Amino acid sequence: MVKSFIELLRPINSLMAALAVLVGAVVVGGIGVINLTELHLAIIATFLICGAGMTLNDYCDRDIDFLNKRHRPIPSGRIESRTAFMFAFILFALGIYTSYFINIYCMAIAFINSFLLLLYAYRFKKVLMLGHIFVSYLVASSFLMGGFAISLENLMPLFVISLIAFFSNVSREIIKTIEDMKGDRLGKVKSLPIILGEKNARKIATILTAVAILLAPLPYLLGYMGLVYMYLVSIGLIMFIFAIIWNMRQTPAGRIHKLMKLAMFVCLLSFLMGALF
Repeated sequence: MVKSFIELLRPINSLMAALAVLVGAVVVGGIGVINLTELHLAIIATFLICGAGMTLNDYCDRDIDFLNKRHRPIPSGRIESRTAFMFAFILFALGIYTSYFINIYCMAIAFINSFLLLLYAYRFKKVLMLGHIFVSYLVASSFLMGGFAISLENLMPLFVISLIAFFSNVSREIIKTIEDMKGDRLGKVKSLPIILGEKNARKIATILTAVAILLAPLPYLLGYMGLVYMYLVSIGLIMFIFAIIWNMRQTPAGRIHKLMKLAMFVCLLSFLMGALF
């Protein structure tokens, strides 16, 4: 049972969001001036809210997941849908409560993000492109959560890396909807590939990935990060380039999605190492 609840949280995704908080804190304050108490609270709040969003999304998608991903906790019957719903709202409440002890800015981010996750799960996930934009903002806001927890100065590099994360994640979200087309059709979800066609959706994803690739050198060119950043981020960019090539060759969306997820993780590490060295 405990394992099933952990699975609902999507721990890898939630941990990546928590890592983004750490990156935002280091980018803004540097490792020497970070208040560890506030950083820990920001990481915990982000992990809880992210996990709550994942759980609520599974609750709302339980019928579609029964067709697409029957192995998940709710459609498999390991966790009752009502229990998952209550679990999600407990996590939201704990996340907002934790952010209260950081500062008003972090609490505002926690509250806004929780509200947006509710809107996404119940309504905007089915609105063309708006759901992708919501999710990608939420990814980018993890950097802001970490930065605002530490300082309100030196925020420009924080906004730059948030922008890179935003565009790369919108692209990844589109690829994910291509992967889920079968279930979305049966569930009458009006996703981008269903409305515009898979080929056009792949083109849009390619363009957005290219934008993220072009933005990636900015932290180095603007003097925010050094060569360590460029060396490491180049590995992630090579993965993104391969994702574009695979996308143009109509490679199955599931493979592209996994590659892009790995590329985003590598870029996340490059932000952290670039801020440290």
